[in-house]
Amino acid sequence: MQKHMAALVSGLAGRFEQYLAASESFWRSLPAGAREIVGFLPVDIGDRIGPRTIAQAVGLGQTARRIGADVVHSHGYKAAVRGVFAARIASAKSVITIHNAFPYGALRAAAYTLRLITRLSDRIIAVSPSMAESLAARGVEEKKIRVVPNGVNVNDYGRKSMESARAGLDIDPAARMILCAARLTRIKGVECLINSAGIIAAREPQARIFIAGDGPDRIRLEELAQRMAPGIVTFLGHRSDVPDLLAAANVVAIPSLAEGQGLILLEAMASAKPVVASRVAGLADVLRDGETGMLAPPGDTKALAEAVMKLLHEPDLAAAYGHRARRLIEREFAVEQMIARTEEVYLCVC
Repeated sequence: MQKHMAALVSGLAGRFEQYLAASESFWRSLPAGAREIVGFLPVDIGDRIGPRTIAQAVGLGQTARRIGADVVHSHGYKAAVRGVFAARIASAKSVITIHNAFPYGALRAAAYTLRLITRLSDRIIAVSPSMAESLAARGVEEKKIRVVPNGVNVNDYGRKSMESARAGLDIDPAARMILCAARLTRIKGVECLINSAGIIAAREPQARIFIAGDGPDRIRLEELAQRMAPGIVTFLGHRSDVPDLLAAANVVAIPSLAEGQGLILLEAMASAKPVVASRVAGLADVLRDGETGMLAPPGDTKALAEAVMKLLHEPDLAAAYGHRARRLIEREFAVEQMIARTEEVYLCVC
């Protein structure tokens, strides 16, 4: 979500007067040029909705009214709770982007939150057609929903060869590298990939799985990897060099149990890398099985392992998938398209 927001704020800089309400760490992650012309409103959204949420919404609403905001654009469920009320206080339009599949767990509270924010909003942006269908099925007015897929700057990917990327990352040139980049939570399905490691390594002794990302399940997953595949799985933690990691990889695995769209999928495809992803809404909207990559049933360890092995053992097929994937991203998922479609939504509600 943060990469999407950074790309959007940077792309719209100079075209709209913008103020970003976010944490200071996120603000600092923006390009310097964007920070020079975008206002900053420090706020910590946090992981919970509670009494502080109301105070934040009121404060943001008062600020939005003072600066004369026309649109309050919120990203994600928790930010949207603040954003819709802030927009009401400021007499501004409310736009919400839903990035992720319907929240996993705590379904009653999540369903209430979804009903609240969508009723109070003027437009809801879904990042995939499947997400739009899911929202409509849960009672969101279809006339409010607009599909604006994520986008990536294609020129940021595929710039390094596998050899040079591995040299810079100190990765064994002979390794058969399988990369997974995800937040380490249950819904991302990383456990399934770890469970498949033994099957993969038994047939490909040089196979190594690299997991980039952090999250609340990291310790549990590290312990699982030590039991199931000692020496096969490496945890890299949070990384800012994902394009280099992708360049170094032979195969990219995305074993999510649910996904809104998955920015890492677009990044991998832009890098012309063969991808094995779960056959779930959001991922299957983009990845075309047998054409631009392979899909496997979510949570199916054996099917995931078989798909990874096929791509490792058939390099010509893997390369063909990767090249077709790159062309698809260039045509349909460039960051410029995402920015232009979002701008259309702003102009539509104003």
